[in-house]
Amino acid sequence: MRKVLFAPPARGFIEREIRYLRDRNPATAAAFRASVAHLGRQLARFPHSGFLRQDIPLGGIYRIVLGDYRIDYELTDAAVLVLLVRHGRQAEPGLPVDDDADYEAP
Repeated sequence: MRKVLFAPPARGFIEREIRYLRDRNPATAAAFRASVAHLGRQLARFPHSGFLRQDIPLGGIYRIVLGDYRIDYELTDAAVLVLLVRHGRQAEPGLPVDDDADYEAP
């Protein structure tokens, strides 16, 4: 069984999301926390649960979907390193955003 580690960006997102949810619906926050804990146990036992991402130039990055959340991780010999957690409605990191798109006809 591998150890599951959370990189600072992933840990920070989880902590912020729990605070956000707790302010709005404590039961949802508790459910999210439990889901993340369950995911950690799953990845420890079955590190290849996610799918290998083919859509990015980095090799060896896996993605697993947890409800509305996308979790990217990589495997080392001894650990699963969760790199990024984000809500599915958030833009993929590193993708350019067109700030001047006003959707008006030319």
